[in-house]
Amino acid sequence: MDIRTLAERELSELPLFDMTEWLARKGEHDPSFRLVASEFGVITTLLDHGYYEEASERIVPLLGMKVPAAFHRLGLALEMKANGKKAAKRRFRSFSPAVIQHSDLAEWRQAFKFDKKWLGLPLVVGLAAAALVFWPDTQPPIAPPSETDQVVVETVTEEEAMAERLKELEAEVARLEKENEQLQTQEENSSDSAEEKPKQATDVVPLAEVEALVQDKQYEQAEQLLDGEAKAGQEQAVGFYRLLVDNKLGKAKIADYADYLDSYPESGYKADVLWMKGIAEKKADDPAYRDTLTTVSEMKGTYWAPIAKSVLDE
Repeated sequence: MDIRTLAERELSELPLFDMTEWLARKGEHDPSFRLVASEFGVITTLLDHGYYEEASERIVPLLGMKVPAAFHRLGLALEMKANGKKAAKRRFRSFSPAVIQHSDLAEWRQAFKFDKKWLGLPLVVGLAAAALVFWPDTQPPIAPPSETDQVVVETVTEEEAMAERLKELEAEVARLEKENEQLQTQEENSSDSAEEKPKQATDVVPLAEVEALVQDKQYEQAEQLLDGEAKAGQEQAVGFYRLLVDNKLGKAKIADYADYLDSYPESGYKADVLWMKGIAEKKADDPAYRDTLTTVSEMKGTYWAPIAKSVLDE
């Protein structure tokens, strides 16, 4: 299975509700799990809104705890969506041998073409036999009766020489692939230049099509449709989608969010824009982010209020 398809399937099929319940039950007896249970709620909300990079960063501490294999699968899928195959493979190799060889991660091993002999340790057979706590997709997880009955493993960083050598080989393959793509691009450009036709600008932004493209994460295509003029009554929505698409493509500036809020102070997208503005300010080390996110945290009934509060409490 293609790794992108695998990541999409994991994000749509993993039992997030059951995983949340498992953490909550663990938190009844372990304060550390009580904290990550709250953090996992933030992660799922970020996932619902397509903020894969933020969700992938926030799940890292949880992957270092004694958790079911489903959490490792979610961590891989988030990293794949956020930063691509190489980053996901690095996260995969950071897991312990027992996690890597667990049956629940078989499709990820196949996607990464990971052979267990690469572990290079005789202990692999014994570790691979140890089962992580996990549950089938068709049944809710059952909390273990006691800590001693759990079969869990700690996630550790693998720093073996073979892993380093594999990184070097990946870099070499990536370089060759890049050179090949450049050659193909040059050939296509030379053959198409004579037939190139001028682009026709879209007069009116087809908002419904833009929304569908954004929903499918096709931001480049949505950006092309946003070049036109907004229909009467759709100015606020079109302006918001321009901001959102620019945000996803890394083109939005902090001033762009401020301009939108000045133009549409009563916009129904105000909480979303303030959230994006606050995160942009935080990444830019602008102390104004605390004021921005405080405003968001006080907007009761919005998705972003509890998430903004969580960021402020870090």
